[in-house]
Amino acid sequence: MDASSNSQIALTDEERFPLLDDLSFLNELRQDAFAPKFNFKSGDRLNAVQLSKVHSYKKKYYDKTVFWNEGQTPIWINDYLKWCLKTVPFYDKKGTDLDSFPTISREDIRKYPYLFVSNEANLEELLVYHTSGSTGPKLDVLFDAVSQANWLPQIESVLKDFDIHIKESKNTAAIALICAQQKTLTYASLSTYLEGAGILKINLNPSDWNHPDDCKKYLEKYNPQILTGDPIAFTALLDLKPKLNPKALISSAMKLTKGTKSKLEKYFKCPVIDLYSLTECRNIAYASEIGHKVIRPDLYLEIFDEYQDVKLPYGERGELVVTGGSNPFLPLIRYRTGDFCSLKIENGVPFLIDLEARNPIVFLTKSNVKINNIDVSNRLSQLSLAGFKMHQQKDKLIQFVGYSNEHTSEEVAEVLNAIFKSDADILVDIQKISQNNAVEKSLYSSDLQTDL
Repeated sequence: MDASSNSQIALTDEERFPLLDDLSFLNELRQDAFAPKFNFKSGDRLNAVQLSKVHSYKKKYYDKTVFWNEGQTPIWINDYLKWCLKTVPFYDKKGTDLDSFPTISREDIRKYPYLFVSNEANLEELLVYHTSGSTGPKLDVLFDAVSQANWLPQIESVLKDFDIHIKESKNTAAIALICAQQKTLTYASLSTYLEGAGILKINLNPSDWNHPDDCKKYLEKYNPQILTGDPIAFTALLDLKPKLNPKALISSAMKLTKGTKSKLEKYFKCPVIDLYSLTECRNIAYASEIGHKVIRPDLYLEIFDEYQDVKLPYGERGELVVTGGSNPFLPLIRYRTGDFCSLKIENGVPFLIDLEARNPIVFLTKSNVKINNIDVSNRLSQLSLAGFKMHQQKDKLIQFVGYSNEHTSEEVAEVLNAIFKSDADILVDIQKISQNNAVEKSLYSSDLQTDL
C-alpha cells in the first residue's frame, strides 16, 4: 500500500510529528551518507488526543482471548450497526440487524467512497491511500491518523504470540518495509506511538540508490527490528546477503510458500510470519498450524456464497466477509474480501482454514480429472517460489510462470506433472527475481468453465 501519488498539500515535519520535539533521528535517516533517494515524506500526524486513542485501542482489544463462539456474534456488533445506520450515508435504510444487511463489494467503495464516511469523522484528519490495482481497478481508501496508526498495535498482537516485542526508542529503526519494484514511494519516518522510533520504506532497485552497495550498507547500519514486505522483496533481499539481525520478518500481499519461509528463517534466524491483511481494514490474521489465526477482536467474520447473498453454514468454504473496524472514514458492514476460506473457531478464537486469495479454480487433466488449486498450492508450497501465476487455456494447455532464484523450470515442471498425473500439457517459465521487479500477485485462472 502506498500513499496516494496525486498532488498533495505539503506539510512541515513539525506538522507530521506534532508530539515529537526531537527530530534529529529522522534527519539522520534521511541524510545518511548511504541513504536512498527518498521520494516522499510521511508522518503519523498524531496529536495527544489521537495518540491516547491508539493506546486505548490496544488496551481495549488485545487483552481479549475470546472473540465470539459458533452461533454467536460479538457483543459490540449491535452498537456498531446502530452507529453505522445513524452516521454513515451508505448504510441508510440498508438494514436493521446484521442478518438484514446485504453484502457490499470493492466496487461499492470505489464508486462511492464519500458515502462511507461517517458524519462524525473529522475531515481535517483525512488521509488517502490507494491499492496497487493488481487485482482490479485502483482503489482510494480513506483513513484518519488513529485508524492508520492502529496497524502498530495490530502488529504487536501478532508478535506477542511469538514472544517478540518492538523496542520503543527514538534512536532505533523499528520497522522497515522492503520493496523490490521498478517504482514505488520511499521515505524515512518516525512513529510517535513507538516514542520516535524509525519507520522506513525502501526500494531495493539500484536506481533508488546513489551507489551499488549503499542499500546493503544502509540496512546494516540501522538494522531494523522488524522487516515487512512480500516474498518477492524478501527473496531479492537475500541476494544482497545483508548482515541483519531482525526479530521477525512479516510477509504479506502474496502467498508465502513453506519453501520460501524456511529459506528466509534459515538465513535471518528469526520467525517469518505470513500475515493476511487488506488495505480496506488492515491486518486480519496470520498463518498458524491450524490456519490463519484471526487477531482482530474488532472485526466480525462470516463466510458467504460466492454468487448469492447467502451466509453459509459454519465450516463450509466460501467468500470471507468482514464487518467492523476502527476507521470512521470506511466503516464496513459485510464487505466481500474476494478471498476464500472456511471458518473454524477454537476456544473463542477464529481461524481461517485453507485461505486462498480469490476464487477457487479447478483445473482439468486431459482425461477431465479435476485438480483443485488448493491442492496445487499445497504441493507448490514446498518449493521456494516467491510467487507464481498459473493459467489453463481452452485446449487444456497449462501455462505456469514462477519467480525463483533457486528452482529451474524443469524442477517445477516435475512437481506439476506429479500433481496432474502426467496427464496435462504444461509450459513452465521460471523467472529470476531482481531488485526491481514488476511482478503481480500470485494468481490462478482458467478459460474453462468448471464447477467445484
